[in-house]
Amino acid sequence: MSLSDVFDSIEVQPWSEVVELHEALLQEQLDYVVARSDFYKAKFAGLRSSVGSLADLANLPFTSKDEIRESLLARPPLGLHVAADLGDVVQIQSSSGTTGMPTFVAATAHDIDTWNSMGARVFYANGFRPKDWVMHAYAMGRGFVGGLVNIEHLQHLGVCVIPLGAESGTERLLGAIDHLKPVAMCATPSMVSHLGSMAPEVLGKPARELSIRKISVGGEPGGGIPAIRQQMEELWGADVRDMMGGADFGSTYWAECDEKDGMHVCSQGALHVELIDPDTLESLPIAEGVSGELVYTTLRRQATPLIRYRMGDIVTVTAMDCSCGRTGYKIKAHGRADDMLIVRGVNVFPAAIKDEVMQFVPDTTGYLKIDLDFAGHSTYEALNMRVEISNTSKKSAKDLALLLEGAIRDKLTVKVVVNIVPEGAIERPGAQKEKLLERVSKA
Repeated sequence: MSLSDVFDSIEVQPWSEVVELHEALLQEQLDYVVARSDFYKAKFAGLRSSVGSLADLANLPFTSKDEIRESLLARPPLGLHVAADLGDVVQIQSSSGTTGMPTFVAATAHDIDTWNSMGARVFYANGFRPKDWVMHAYAMGRGFVGGLVNIEHLQHLGVCVIPLGAESGTERLLGAIDHLKPVAMCATPSMVSHLGSMAPEVLGKPARELSIRKISVGGEPGGGIPAIRQQMEELWGADVRDMMGGADFGSTYWAECDEKDGMHVCSQGALHVELIDPDTLESLPIAEGVSGELVYTTLRRQATPLIRYRMGDIVTVTAMDCSCGRTGYKIKAHGRADDMLIVRGVNVFPAAIKDEVMQFVPDTTGYLKIDLDFAGHSTYEALNMRVEISNTSKKSAKDLALLLEGAIRDKLTVKVVVNIVPEGAIERPGAQKEKLLERVSKA
């Protein structure tokens, strides 16, 4: 594989050399946080000397999102964990806050260079190339990292970005695509599906007759779910690839390549990744077929370094190598640990239920809500859910409900009660991420 086939030569570097680099960077980062972060100075008191290698990381405690929230409240504006002089901070981003108080992530110019390198690798793996014209349809508001930060990644890659953002609305986005004729687009899966389905009404022609031929999706489950990917590709006549990341580390650092069978790690030299059992918290080997929760340690972060940070993403390692030549292993994401439901002792992710509903398009629109009428995420009752029936469906609501209930029971071993609602009854996500779970009062 030639270096022209990747954005950064580290992507094809022998993995043993990547590990060697991480060994050195880890020691520098730990020395830095103990010297400059009051949060880690206290958290790692007496423990720094116990970590002489990557294998010793398990000697250190995890860092949780709740701890970071408490740190931010304890010492505004950037918390006890900040490690750079405030005068060196050049940008502050915010998490979406979908699971609690938003967290603020600060960056120095050095930090932005680091996360732009990761992000550019992601978009390159997703098929974007320098000089491509790219429609940016992620949300731009609320400091969401999918907004400005992804634009910075794309500019670092060398594309021409059209930063209209999801807030511009359906008509303006589709009109701009029709007029400017960009070859690529990045957005959430729900936005891509929405724009594609609305193109005939807004423009008088199907989305597949527009110029978009490359689509990068992230921010919510969907890109890696076969039925959802197929729907997007058929709507647009385009190649759709998945990517993943998070606000805490600069936006995105996992991406599908041409093979489209799992997302490569794209954070070499910036983040060290561990895999743990989410129940026992024991370390797991990164090997094909192993499933667990991702844990991240920054290796070059100045402003807000994080050590052994639990993001909550549950994944399975799908391969340790790839025909594309990248040496980084690949994963399939299942969802966040805090989104997982336990129904009569069976673990199920909302994205898996969404995948089953998508099998029934066009009888359904694909939109659904799982109504949580119980505390927490565990129940011994059947799950109640609403699913939209398409205006064009020839099936009765009763028959469609029975088919969906049977399919979900057979595939996921979970009992659900499906309430069929008319097309348009479920609010569209618009500029925000699609939320499949909704808390409701028990009737």
